[in-house]
Amino acid sequence: MSESTKIYLIYSPAVEDRLELVIQHELIVEQNINVRNVKLSEMSSIHIHDGLNHALLWVEQKDYPQALQIAYQKKMSLGFLPVTGDKLSQFLKNLDLPEKFNDCLEEALHEKPFPMDLIECNGEIVINGVNLENQTTMSEFVGDSNDCTGINKIKFQFTRFFHAFSLTPHPVTIVTGKEKKLTTAITGMVLLDFHKKGALLNQFKESISLRDRRISVVFFAPQSILSYLHLSFSGFLSTKKQNLFQQLGYIRTESLMIQTSVDTHYLVNNKPLTTRELHLKTLSDGLFVNAGEAFRKRQEFSDDKENISCDYLPQQEDRVKYLSGTLPFFPHAVETDFKELFLTLKESANMSGTYILLMVLSSLLATLGLFLNSPSVVIGAMVLAPLMSPIISGSMGMLRSDLELSRKAFSTLFIGMMTALSLSALMAYILPFQDLTNEIEGRLHPSTLDLLVAVLSGVAGAFANANENIAKSLPGVAIAVALVPPLCVSGIGIGWLNYEVFYGAMLLFLTNLTGIIMAAGLSFMVMGFAPFSRAKKGIMISVFLVAMISVPLFLSFENMQKMAEVKKQLHSQNYEISGHTLQLRNIKLRAGTPLRVSADLLSTQMLDAKLLSQFEQQLSIQLKQPVKVNFSVHMITERYL
Repeated sequence: MSESTKIYLIYSPAVEDRLELVIQHELIVEQNINVRNVKLSEMSSIHIHDGLNHALLWVEQKDYPQALQIAYQKKMSLGFLPVTGDKLSQFLKNLDLPEKFNDCLEEALHEKPFPMDLIECNGEIVINGVNLENQTTMSEFVGDSNDCTGINKIKFQFTRFFHAFSLTPHPVTIVTGKEKKLTTAITGMVLLDFHKKGALLNQFKESISLRDRRISVVFFAPQSILSYLHLSFSGFLSTKKQNLFQQLGYIRTESLMIQTSVDTHYLVNNKPLTTRELHLKTLSDGLFVNAGEAFRKRQEFSDDKENISCDYLPQQEDRVKYLSGTLPFFPHAVETDFKELFLTLKESANMSGTYILLMVLSSLLATLGLFLNSPSVVIGAMVLAPLMSPIISGSMGMLRSDLELSRKAFSTLFIGMMTALSLSALMAYILPFQDLTNEIEGRLHPSTLDLLVAVLSGVAGAFANANENIAKSLPGVAIAVALVPPLCVSGIGIGWLNYEVFYGAMLLFLTNLTGIIMAAGLSFMVMGFAPFSRAKKGIMISVFLVAMISVPLFLSFENMQKMAEVKKQLHSQNYEISGHTLQLRNIKLRAGTPLRVSADLLSTQMLDAKLLSQFEQQLSIQLKQPVKVNFSVHMITERYL
């Protein structure tokens, strides 16, 4: 400052007894600065001219909005002095001033004040941000939770988790400075201009400045509790703008009007404000301030274009109306979101010549593969089979209580089933042999593990239909769940008049069918294609069917466990029959009365029918049930045993 410099010292009662600390400071004395003391209450009456237009502001943070407003009106520049023990506002933190009082005073006397924007909200200068009240949702992303460590961090996570269940979206109409209007529903908002850290700052820092006469506001709009929890526990937001989370909207403009139809609670400078119209704007000429070098370097962005990135905010009228209550647990998709998917599913539910042709080819191919015991041929039939499409369509029809879609889908499915059963039964009747190949026998004893495969396949099928990017995975889903082969095995049982073959394979098919319907329906509901209030009837029906089919599956699973124990018991010991040492290898069991045991029998000597009969009786005694054996005898040496 020059020798003739005159400045004001604006002070509050909190520092009135320490004014000499400034007036007699060596920096003031050395530069021969004339300091004029003015109480904050008298600030509006001071006179400003070319030789006296700078002031040192030494007041508490709560008084900053008033002081900044007067300084703006009088076009004066300001330097800032901290009040001991007074928590700094976002405004003052953002200026990057030195921590020590002497250094702050030196900065406040800087000869070249720096221009910065002032932001006003409903007539009050903003120094501590503008938020929706009770928005724990956003604090993770503006830096507040980063200050929490250890047990406090854990408490914060729990608080945020339970907060999810009380989130209430606020239907709002947003009007920008260029009169662009957006109707949406939000659960949180943050004015970013005065924040220095946090994931949201990393997301948008390239377009945030305090000297561009623009404000930057982020809106938070999770459309379900699930999506909120996903964001809450997903870590920090990416710093790349193209990875904008699908729950955020961003607006950069010179002024912003947020209108609501009911009284809405905000926090302006950490003080509650209830209003139906929140008006944010930058004051035209801003204010000249003495700020730290780091602050000066950050304020480089000066583009004056309006920026609106709100594609991920709910904007359709029916979606905004749906979100007007408490946030739903599952997301809700409106008709425009899945119109293309719904048309595709309706098409898949219709009977067509292509569908019949594929069913005929896949059924014939599967039946031949079963008789030939060829896994590769059976897999080819799985890929050709078109049954997955009407099942997924039927699942959507049940979920949305769409009787027309359900009727068409299940009619198409029934015709496909009859086609497979008829062709496989006919081939089994015509062919002159009735051998239970491994491919046939492997589909006669379904268990809860098969139900689990069906459930996972149903989830995959729903996501593959809903997402074009993974639709190419549908053949893999068809292979995993194997719908046509068990149908054809069941048809073979009809052709052979063998009830056990028919029942076992049909149980496997029904397991796959009900598991897919239930899992696909639940997946579609989670993806938001039907609210629970509409989906609960279809979900309850599918769960009931799965529960019914699970009874024989649990019994079969228990039987599998018993068979595994028996096999382990038979495989783990040597048998002595009339001086002969015997062992069993490659054991296969078939439940029933009697229990059928097929295995390789290892013996050191040739066995006759009498010895085999004695061995069969010994196994019956050991296993405490009738046993029928079918052995392939192999001669070995004593040394091998």
